[in-house]
Amino acid sequence: LLKDKDKNPEDELMNAKIAALHALEMSKDMVLQAESVIIPKSYPRSSVQVRVGIHIGQVTCGVLGERLPKFTVLGSAVNLAARMEQTSLPGKIRVTDDFYKLVCDTESEWEEHSRISVKNMGEIDTHMLDPMN
Repeated sequence: LLKDKDKNPEDELMNAKIAALHALEMSKDMVLQAESVIIPKSYPRSSVQVRVGIHIGQVTCGVLGERLPKFTVLGSAVNLAARMEQTSLPGKIRVTDDFYKLVCDTESEWEEHSRISVKNMGEIDTHMLDPMN
């Protein structure tokens, strides 16, 4: 979210919370929809499973490249979200404590709180959500 110097900080927090809730709902939908996709020729029958990681924070974004331009998002928030995904479990959503604090009052099915070691970032408090519950 872009910061506007004329905006009230409470409005910015509410906008961040709304965006976070949309991201969480989208993540839950992705996990649930992936479960309905059956892997062809798998025995026993199995479905696609995805892992999701979410963090909030500042990012830099823009279009890079001239011959084959690509929209790119960079920053430590992106790296930490990727680490959350890498340490998540199939069919689960792992979020940082910062994200959890923003949305915890609207979601009651959080499974666990754990502290994990993240390369180049130290110990990070995380929370796990199972959208299947």
